[in-house]
Amino acid sequence: MTMKEQLNLFDNESDTAMYKHKITLEKIRNELINFGLTKSQAKVFIYLGKYGAKTASEISKALQLPRTETYHLVNSLQNLGLVTAELTHPTKYTAMEMKEAVTTLVKQEQDRIDTLAVKEESLSEMWDAIPYFAVETDESKSEKMQLLHGSGPISNKIKDMVSSSTESIKVLGSMADVLRMYYADVFDWVKDSTSELDIVISPSSQMPEFLSDLDQNKIRMCDLKTENKCFVINDSKEVLIFMRNANHPTRQIFAWWSDSDTLVDMMSTLFELSWEKGEKAY
Repeated sequence: MTMKEQLNLFDNESDTAMYKHKITLEKIRNELINFGLTKSQAKVFIYLGKYGAKTASEISKALQLPRTETYHLVNSLQNLGLVTAELTHPTKYTAMEMKEAVTTLVKQEQDRIDTLAVKEESLSEMWDAIPYFAVETDESKSEKMQLLHGSGPISNKIKDMVSSSTESIKVLGSMADVLRMYYADVFDWVKDSTSELDIVISPSSQMPEFLSDLDQNKIRMCDLKTENKCFVINDSKEVLIFMRNANHPTRQIFAWWSDSDTLVDMMSTLFELSWEKGEKAY
């Protein structure tokens, strides 16, 4: 197998042999990221899992990674118990079977949770031992905001929004944003709730296959001349705005949540205008 053929595993060109597996590969990679791997660690693991034992040099060239970073990645995957090193020269690295790898990651996460659970009771006791000094007032409920860094806290906030929703969840974002929410099971959460899901995708593009199981009347394609807008609205009472969405060049994302009536009204108006301007998905 030539190096060019190996590169096809993560190639986005539609005429390549592996393109038909692109969606599945991206979903696998994102699931591994959800288990705690970095994007590069996930790519290395997938590459080794599908192409067999490789040297660090071969991994570096195939995935176009700096050699020093590649050594760090394979060493970190070894420390996680996901990759083994063969006693050859040069050293070759082999990935575990996916089922065994997932079991290993789940066990490590469970061990971490068990450790935190042990501390839960003692932490609560220490907290309750300190008296409250807040003074109750008759002031009306103030509007709140919260900055959220990373996919984990952001996904948890969206899940909370969906669980409290009784009417509608409105999503506006680029195709990359919608894809990320799909992989994070956001749409499944809404499907299991009593709320309606409305989606506006901007800029306009071809409807992807992964959205085919959703109600097409609830999806609009709209060209807002930008790919950096992404937000989620719950029942016109709270909004989550991505300050760095899926199209941002950095991996680290952060979002701003608020229940400000003014901000929610503004974003709801933008959504409705985009919905009216947009075209149906089919």
